[in-house]
Amino acid sequence: MNSQRLYDISPVWVQNQLLSLYGANLKRRRYGGAYPALEREVFARDKLAPEETRDLAGQRLHRTLKLAQEQVPYYRRLFRELGVDARDIRQVEDLAGLPRLRRTDVQEHLQDFYIDGWSGLPHSMVKTSGTTGTGLVFPMTLRAEQEQWAVWWRYRGRFGVDRNTWYAHFYGRGIVPVEQGRPPFWRINRPGRQILFSGYHMKDAFMGAYVDELNRRRPPWIQGYPSLLSLLAGYMIEHGRTLDYQPIAVTLGAESLLPQQKGLIEKAFGIRCRQHYGTTEAVGNISECEAGRLHVDEDFGCLEFLPNGDGTHRVVATGYANDAFMLIRYELGDDVSLPVEGTACSCGRSGRIVEKIDGRIEDYVVTPGGVRIGRLDHIFKDMTSVREAQIFQADVSAIEIRVVPAAEYSDEDERQIIHATRQRLGPEIGICIKRVAELERSRTGKLRFVISRIPGGHGRLVGADRSTD
Repeated sequence: MNSQRLYDISPVWVQNQLLSLYGANLKRRRYGGAYPALEREVFARDKLAPEETRDLAGQRLHRTLKLAQEQVPYYRRLFRELGVDARDIRQVEDLAGLPRLRRTDVQEHLQDFYIDGWSGLPHSMVKTSGTTGTGLVFPMTLRAEQEQWAVWWRYRGRFGVDRNTWYAHFYGRGIVPVEQGRPPFWRINRPGRQILFSGYHMKDAFMGAYVDELNRRRPPWIQGYPSLLSLLAGYMIEHGRTLDYQPIAVTLGAESLLPQQKGLIEKAFGIRCRQHYGTTEAVGNISECEAGRLHVDEDFGCLEFLPNGDGTHRVVATGYANDAFMLIRYELGDDVSLPVEGTACSCGRSGRIVEKIDGRIEDYVVTPGGVRIGRLDHIFKDMTSVREAQIFQADVSAIEIRVVPAAEYSDEDERQIIHATRQRLGPEIGICIKRVAELERSRTGKLRFVISRIPGGHGRLVGADRSTD
């Protein structure tokens, strides 16, 4: 019996204990040791003057490229072939002579991106899929993980919350067995101060229980995917349900935010919602300020915005933090809109301003029970044998998973995909897998991970594989 099945058949109180044990381990890893000093350093960087921020970013960029040239096999070879010397690259403008890096390039040469001697660094192995199902497994140093969390807590602290603040978290992990048909559709992680609400049970028949639990526990902070919080907000508005308390913050992550979602969430919760953009690969970050502007966190990673020709810009990232696995000019697959040149923000921060994170158009999968499910890229989180994947739904009774297999793809991989999909969508929906040589793309070359042909399956915007706690 695997660990997920053992968890699913356990009593709720045992599940809460298991989640709390897992949360305690995460807390020790993320916030132990050198973290307090690192957090103070990261918070202080938010107050740097523009020229100080530019100097710091230039120093970190130069260090990253020099280390990559000397100790990372892929870049050692690339720089030699191009006749480029990392010592000559000190600012973002100098990166233009290097090729952009696609996720499939990384997947095909994965071990060559590991730095020499990486196994001797304190690290954990990270698994990511992205919105196209392209899996990566790579090492992340403990310091990189802690710095990324410090940057995220810096953003959250602007709105009155910290690591001791209890919060309701709406997300897409399997913390409640998908076949469960009555409350509670939430579990508790006490060390992490989390009330974890299942994203797989959010249909109208159950939504009232979600609102009741929020009113019972009164968490001061609400966090989650825009697609899930907008579903709850829409129900609250339509049925005249309200919270009997006022949250101090509503924050959104892991997906881009549609204007209509923002309107629903703010109307239902009575407070302005805030958003940030981060990546599991820890290569860049964009976060909202108190004045409502999105700023690049220039101290954490180098983000380039390359014109698409239609008024939007493609995001290309070079990470500073992770010395074990280095990505330079990495294409995240997301687009942004930029403000008029010279636009300033009243908050005084020196990071460049982003008008809007455009991401990618995606659809929901709709189950036979009427639940709309997003963020299904987690199905492929361990699947490095899958080059790309796409889910197609023409009827609520079934889905077709289209897979572009790598050479090592096997029948066992297929069984794992079906098992992971069942855990998220339940036993009623039909699942078939179709192996294909390539996936259909839009006229602009973008790949939609979920394509729906049924009513109620349309309309959410997501970006690169982005992490939220």
